[in-house]
Amino acid sequence: MTERVETPIRWWPRLSDLPTPPFPPGWFGFSLRSWAAVCLALATAFWAQLDAPAGAAVTVMIITQPLRGQALSKALYRLIGTALGVAASILLIACFSQDRGMMLGGCALWLAGCTYIGSLERHFRSYGALLAGYTIALVAINVIDTPQNVFDVALSRASCVAIGIASVAFVNMLTGSPKAWQKLADGLEDRARQIRDFGRRAVQGESVADAMETTALAGDILSLSAQISYAKTEIDRSTRRTAGARLAIIGMLTVLGSGRAIAHILRTKNVSALAQRHVLTWHELREDHSDRFETVGSLIETMREDEPDYHPDATDAHYLERAAVLLSNRLHISTGINTLQYATPAGEALKLAQIAQHPDHVAAFVNALRVLLGFSITAGLCIASGQPASMAALSQAALILTLASTALDTSKFGMGAILGLTLAVFVAVIMNYLILPHIAAFGALALVFLPHTIFACVMLMNARTSAMGFNYGAFFPIILGLSNHQDYDPVAFISRNIFYLISGVISFIILVLLFSPTPRSRRFRIAASIGQDLEAQLRGRGKPAGAALLSQKYDRLVQLLTWTKQLHAHPASRQGAERPVNRHVFNRLVTLEDLATTLARVRHYLREADNCACLARLAGEARHLVSSASFPTLAHTLPRLSGEFLVLAQDATPRERAIAILCAGSLEAVRSTLAENHSTLIHFGLGRKRW
Repeated sequence: MTERVETPIRWWPRLSDLPTPPFPPGWFGFSLRSWAAVCLALATAFWAQLDAPAGAAVTVMIITQPLRGQALSKALYRLIGTALGVAASILLIACFSQDRGMMLGGCALWLAGCTYIGSLERHFRSYGALLAGYTIALVAINVIDTPQNVFDVALSRASCVAIGIASVAFVNMLTGSPKAWQKLADGLEDRARQIRDFGRRAVQGESVADAMETTALAGDILSLSAQISYAKTEIDRSTRRTAGARLAIIGMLTVLGSGRAIAHILRTKNVSALAQRHVLTWHELREDHSDRFETVGSLIETMREDEPDYHPDATDAHYLERAAVLLSNRLHISTGINTLQYATPAGEALKLAQIAQHPDHVAAFVNALRVLLGFSITAGLCIASGQPASMAALSQAALILTLASTALDTSKFGMGAILGLTLAVFVAVIMNYLILPHIAAFGALALVFLPHTIFACVMLMNARTSAMGFNYGAFFPIILGLSNHQDYDPVAFISRNIFYLISGVISFIILVLLFSPTPRSRRFRIAASIGQDLEAQLRGRGKPAGAALLSQKYDRLVQLLTWTKQLHAHPASRQGAERPVNRHVFNRLVTLEDLATTLARVRHYLREADNCACLARLAGEARHLVSSASFPTLAHTLPRLSGEFLVLAQDATPRERAIAILCAGSLEAVRSTLAENHSTLIHFGLGRKRW
């Protein structure tokens, strides 16, 4: 009989048994820093006797970020955007001070133009462009009835922004907030370990993540590019060090794509055991300063030492080409990380540090049109009301509509606007009539703002409530009407905040009910752009192979994955007529992207072959056929071309041999990809003239 062992009763919980804390990591320190910056900004604005001291607190709540580099980077672009917006406001007032219609029309066009640019940009560059747009609503529109005060209002606005920025910078430096560049370095190290493990599994012939999972990993890698822009404000020799970070990102993306191709080759083709063994040995033992040409040459030499009569066939050449790219780019990863951390010179490799993005011009145009229409409707309602205070609604609506342009889900931002403004008005009523009348010192006012700031910061750090938290925290000081001489007139309070609520309602209607972009339309445009780029590569006029093409490819695929996932969660996808999107469609589009980059890579290798006397003629023939021959002709011709390159490689110099093998391998990649995706190309109607 087995003796039963009783587990002793614990009267205290283990740490692992405790529930997950409801607040995001770092929320307390972030909230305290934000509160200290708000108090410092308000104290400075009150001391300077600014007309609208609440604007300084608004600036703090808009630019406040968990990391020091984030706050400083956003502050820099806020300063630039404010300067451009103030200059445009003064120019419009100077030109159309006596013509309200022309002035509002100029404001609308400026807002739409800045929204278009901001929608195409990323990170805080986008915010700077949007800020340049809505600053005109805060300056020019506020003095539409008193144009002679434009310089005073502009100076007050610029002063509030400067005070808010200085307050955030001072508090971050004083408290030692987390550094963005260190988070970037840690993130690169973590991703580098993942990529190295991914490459090892691929070379060993083990199963690796599919296209959807590798795209998600590529999205994590590309997200580090945002940290690069933040880190620039924190470190010395930032140009070299941030270039190193971009080099590491490009190296990771290259290894990711090559590893997925190697896993596919080993799964579907017969690669010689000799080639597999030597590539695996190189992966485990070598990491030198070789490029892909030198790597292929060295692999062939070591393989011939093992088997003197070895000559690669087309399948081995394809495998060796992808393996050489994978092996040589591991150096870029380690070099880039070292350059970021220690500013070590990286030489010519830093020229590869280019990260391109896929712009959605249609979405940018829709955003601009939405702002133009929303501003025009609100302006018409304000003019019809005949109330001077209605211009506050116009300014607020312009601000919300402009900032919503960069939101992933504009409907969510519109909902956050109406809920955040409503909550801010409710809290402002309580504070203005139950708390502020009993406060006579600034210290007590600072303590009153503490719970409000903590609440706003926690909502900002939570993805589900970030839009609501932004609208509540950023606009609360204005809704409260905080000034040097607080006005407790209920009529003025109600009149002011009714128009703020109206702006929230108008923004909700425009963002949620009228021009809400659907994931299906976004996904369709990305698929169309993939097809257009593939057609250009098939004609030999596509973008050249390199870091820009690779990063744009993965940026586009990450966007495609984002909208594909959004499509599952979108209400329209739950209708009976809709069919859930599966992995098959996504994998088809990824295959088309792979074919486009393969064609670009073929052109790159053939250009290298043009410089070799023994390969130039064959390279010219291959280039002509790849760019003009029909697909059935390519199916018969490409194996012959690959074979001729491999024959020439036998008696060529080491450099020429490496180029010939890479050309043969890339031509085999085109042949196999076309053969495997025959139905996909027909389904999407690509290359019709070549069937």
